[in-house]
Amino acid sequence: MIYDFGPRAQWVYTVLRERITSGEFTPGMRLPSHTDLAAEFGVAPLTVRQVLSRLEEEGIVSRQQGRGTFVREKTIPAVLIAEDDAEMSALLSAHVQRAGYRPLTASNAVDAMQLLQTDENISLIFSDVRMPDRDAGVEFIRTVRRRWPQLPLAAITGFPEDLSELHGTPESPVLILPKPVWAHQIQEALRLALRTTYNNLNYERPFNQSP
Repeated sequence: MIYDFGPRAQWVYTVLRERITSGEFTPGMRLPSHTDLAAEFGVAPLTVRQVLSRLEEEGIVSRQQGRGTFVREKTIPAVLIAEDDAEMSALLSAHVQRAGYRPLTASNAVDAMQLLQTDENISLIFSDVRMPDRDAGVEFIRTVRRRWPQLPLAAITGFPEDLSELHGTPESPVLILPKPVWAHQIQEALRLALRTTYNNLNYERPFNQSP
């Protein structure tokens, strides 16, 4: 749940987030208790709890029962490239690296699923559809969207009609990039999907948890 903050809660959220991203609160550091923070900002303890809940949902802090709230480690977000065309995979990898992210490549759906299950920092997927055939690619996209609905997936295809059965369903990709893909389209997809990153860094986000 993302809270709809009022002005005071938004102020507390902005200040705390800035303290973390600026390095004043370092990774692994325990934050002051919510009652101490409430006293510092002159707000109700409930307001601080709501702010901490949002920071936790964003993966910036981790609340541990009986211990307190801790700043999480920064990690470079990974972008999974599921593409069996070596030239296209290399092109996407180059753009991902240039944008400051970590590319992970897989040439088939099985290897891509393995990476999703083992790397919790994947924040975006570029997926071919015919990998090697339509059925395999569509099934991969459908499975990912069902298991990790919060994980953005951009389908890359020269045959948009291959995705017709997914249109209007929760399994539909959030973006569809037609081949040939232009550089500005890749850059825009990265910007849209990863716009919450800060200085090309992100905090660990538990995308890879099955419902």
